[in-house]
Amino acid sequence: MSASSLVTLQRAPDYDPERVLKALRACLAPLGGMQAFVRPGQRVLLKPNLLGGFPVERAVTTHPAVVRAAILLVREAGGLPVVGDSPGIGSLPLVARACGLTPVLEETGTDLVDLSEPRDYEVPGYRIGPRLTLAKALSEADVLISLPKLKTHGQMTLTASLKNQYGLIPGALKTQWHFRLQEPRWLAALILDVNRAARPALTILDAIVAMEGQGPSSGRPRFLGALLASADLAAADTVACHLIGQDPMRVPLLVAASEQKFGATDLSRIRIEGEDWRRLRTPDFEKIEQLTDLMRMLPLPRPALNWVRRQWTIVPRIVDGRCTQCGLCEEHCPVTPAAIHPGEPPAERVEDDRCIRCYCCHEFCPSQGIELHRPWLARHLPLNRLADFAGRALGFLVSLGKHKPR
Repeated sequence: MSASSLVTLQRAPDYDPERVLKALRACLAPLGGMQAFVRPGQRVLLKPNLLGGFPVERAVTTHPAVVRAAILLVREAGGLPVVGDSPGIGSLPLVARACGLTPVLEETGTDLVDLSEPRDYEVPGYRIGPRLTLAKALSEADVLISLPKLKTHGQMTLTASLKNQYGLIPGALKTQWHFRLQEPRWLAALILDVNRAARPALTILDAIVAMEGQGPSSGRPRFLGALLASADLAAADTVACHLIGQDPMRVPLLVAASEQKFGATDLSRIRIEGEDWRRLRTPDFEKIEQLTDLMRMLPLPRPALNWVRRQWTIVPRIVDGRCTQCGLCEEHCPVTPAAIHPGEPPAERVEDDRCIRCYCCHEFCPSQGIELHRPWLARHLPLNRLADFAGRALGFLVSLGKHKPR
């Protein structure tokens, strides 16, 4: 068992700052403590999930108590911590204040670094391209530590350790990539490339209060009471999946990681220390079900397959009474011109034939004014179950072929 397959799990009953610090210290102990990742004098970039200026009780962003604990432990190891992100909504200082992070930064004397200034990086072993434009601040840090929040995600099923590095892509480049890579499997490949270029040394996953339902910004907070840590981000996300009863092979990022041998994605190949994950498991956690890639096995030409996929995939809908007409959904839609129009009559607000199902509008809406709806086909034709049956049938036929008498 390699050290990179070690995931540590610690119970945390609430966000009391001192209890979180104690829990994180215990969580990192089996990994060698923070000093195993940070040497004296090193500049350490702490990357929380700061999607937007959401109140802390909404569980959209990494909790300030987790960021505070990481800052203090980096300092204990002799490191020089800074906190940075590139929010999808609003300026970084305003977002930090709205989500309760500013008092922590002031208490600890920690700088806030905007990740919007770009720089090109080489991508070793790339799948999408040999170079990526990421935050310049990444090149100014000696160590990157990821501080994600465990949440469901409309497009990628789950957002946790691996997905958190998508925030290293500066500003509007995020929406450009959404438009260029419309299928989750390709977006997953891009995110793995971001991780290859950024090389996070450690993830500390905030799963004390996670988000279930329509994440990453419009779901409901759900108490799990756990902190996870690992040098293997895919392994941490795999354990997180099992905590919430999510099949890792329904998560595009973990499917891609498995195919590309990017970390451990099989629970039997992951060593878990600390709390028994079964005691923290929450099987009734409300997940986002997306169409499995096994649908590609259906005997249909690609245009027909794409049509079926679009008819099955969840679509954004503006909710009357919640929409405040702020225009953020239209502004951040990566389609040009935008495929969503909050000021139009109900039947014309979303152009389904042009919508690329990236769910940026849903992610950026600050008022929970956009919901994700299942189309008629998704409600009446269980394609996931059909595809699973097809996969099992194919596996059975293959096994028959392997054991055919000679």
